[in-house]
Amino acid sequence: MDYDFLVRPYELNLRHQTPTGPRRLSFDRAGLSLAAWREQARSKLTELVCVDEHPAGGTVTELRQAVHQGVDVTALVMRVDDDLSVPGYLLRPSGVPPASDATAVLALHGHGQVDECLGVAGVHEDYHHHFALALAQAGHTVLLPELRGFGSLHDLAAQRDGESLTYWRWGSHMAYTALTDGFQNGRTLMGDTIEDLLRWERWLATRHGVQHVDVAGISWGGDLACTYPVFSTRVRSIFASGTLGSFTAVFSGGGNAPAHCVPGVLGWLDRADIAGLNAPRRLAVHYGELDVPGPDNASASYNETVPDAYQRLHRIYAAAGAADAVSLHVSPSRGHEMDNELLLRFLQQQTERRRHGAQPVSERTVHGSVDDA
Repeated sequence: MDYDFLVRPYELNLRHQTPTGPRRLSFDRAGLSLAAWREQARSKLTELVCVDEHPAGGTVTELRQAVHQGVDVTALVMRVDDDLSVPGYLLRPSGVPPASDATAVLALHGHGQVDECLGVAGVHEDYHHHFALALAQAGHTVLLPELRGFGSLHDLAAQRDGESLTYWRWGSHMAYTALTDGFQNGRTLMGDTIEDLLRWERWLATRHGVQHVDVAGISWGGDLACTYPVFSTRVRSIFASGTLGSFTAVFSGGGNAPAHCVPGVLGWLDRADIAGLNAPRRLAVHYGELDVPGPDNASASYNETVPDAYQRLHRIYAAAGAADAVSLHVSPSRGHEMDNELLLRFLQQQTERRRHGAQPVSERTVHGSVDDA
């Protein structure tokens, strides 16, 4: 048979779109009081991402220490269970005792590796701009976890003969089996990673007396920065870069890798609703001006869905009586990249607010006891 006999794309209708999810628990659509919405939306999010809010495990071992560009760095390994341990790095300014108010910054990397946040010799400088190192150099205690599926955690089953559970590595074939295997077994990479972050903050509290955590993340780390604190009682402020626009634009428009995929999420919630569950915590949403859709930008975080998403987020914060606690920042002439100067200024503002008597957002306030507006 001649090849020309086969049906060609131009002979077909190829304009398919998945029907838009109804977002039944979106704040603007649910028709609920703030307290009732928060309770139901948080419960549904817990179910969708498959999070255990009190995960077992979390024993941490300190492997080695080094001094790097004025920062004391401790390499850590946390035992999740008998079959998995995950690395992290504690950064502190050299020669400076821990802050008297017992705070730390949780730094969350995007698609890449922790070495791109630390300024490791010989590593290509990318969009992270060594932001964890910059935070510590500015005086902050920083916990930088390597996230599941990246770097040394590229293959979660590397020591199981004939098996692999992989996610991300530059320049290699990426089948995302860690993600698809999780889906088949009722798990998500988002949920498993959130549980690791809850373990890390619990260790910070028990080992170092950390009472309050500020979270900073970019890209996948920005997604986590908006989502993980929903389940935390210690997070007081969030700096989320390269995130928030609707889930609808992430995959079909931007061609993103699927770490932030949550099965069924658009039937109930979108990113603005998830971020809004953090109200009234202070939340800064950041983009690079040039991080827009295009043939050379798979991130495309500053896309056409951002204005509406931010307005919906702002309405949730306004309903919580905290309209001034959420802010949008766009760095001129920048792409999908961290703005260290802006991040440091945001954290400095939080410090100044506390010095002038502002109290950290309490567990009770975040988790549902704000009066309805």
